[in-house]
Amino acid sequence: MYANYQTFEDADRHAHALTGWEQRYDQVGEGAFRSTVKQVSVAGVQVFQESANVRIVQRGQLPAGCVTFGLVLSGGAPYSFQGIKVDENALVVAPGDKEFLLHSPPNMSLLGVAIDAKLLESAADAAGVDVQDEVLRRHVLNIPGAAGARAGKRIIAAVETVLAAPDSLSSDDDVAHRFTQAVTESMLDLLTFHVPSYEDRLTYACRADIVRRAHDLVLTRPEQPISVLDVCEKLRVSRRTVQNSFQSVTQMNPVSYLRAVRLAQVRRLLTTTAQGELPVREAAMRWGFSNLGHFASDYKSLFGELPSQTFRAR
Repeated sequence: MYANYQTFEDADRHAHALTGWEQRYDQVGEGAFRSTVKQVSVAGVQVFQESANVRIVQRGQLPAGCVTFGLVLSGGAPYSFQGIKVDENALVVAPGDKEFLLHSPPNMSLLGVAIDAKLLESAADAAGVDVQDEVLRRHVLNIPGAAGARAGKRIIAAVETVLAAPDSLSSDDDVAHRFTQAVTESMLDLLTFHVPSYEDRLTYACRADIVRRAHDLVLTRPEQPISVLDVCEKLRVSRRTVQNSFQSVTQMNPVSYLRAVRLAQVRRLLTTTAQGELPVREAAMRWGFSNLGHFASDYKSLFGELPSQTFRAR
């Protein structure tokens, strides 16, 4: 496990800094090379956020035993992966141990993710997502821009959280677990747009009703967080149906959506009460957030500010 943030003035040094990758970067654009790399790696999951100011060509071998993903964060022009155009509405995906060729435009910013294939399969099974090999071999998948931006934001927030306290990776197993969960769930959310739908013949109205009823379940049990399994049991539907319903209606996975609903209730409490009347800790506990550190991190990711920074009633 490791986490680091580095800057470079040479393309090859940048390429060699990505642990576990056999590759080289050729600078083909004019100008003094400047780049940054933020990396976090835990058991089975590696994430790197890289940027460079000039056009480069990346080529080499994808990590063996992993499924590799790429999300465009920014760039002066479209990317090209394996001869296929890649823009902000696309997800790069490829099985491991394959040769790759990526053309990156000037002022590029890219999020790379490598997930152990068995870990991804296990997470997909748990989430009820039927990820087929044919999907993983397409190289580039079209995705809704908003969904891609949301997944990128969530993963970047997870990376920044770890980089703020890198020692926590080895000292706190929960930190590594939360990081792995955030990354795998984000990628599965995007793959869901390409999961065959023949097993789920519900109309959009039926899916919307499942989301509405799950939302209501959260509101009726404020101190006891609702899990996806709870939703399945209460609504008498399969996990896959729940997953597909949320993806279709909200473009979010059910876990993220249900957590966001609880966070929204905490924020409403904070904005309608004074600090002396209701401390942040008590407001969080009322909606089932027992770990204040995780609560504060999730709250900031959703609302862009810590709960202590939220405007309180006077």
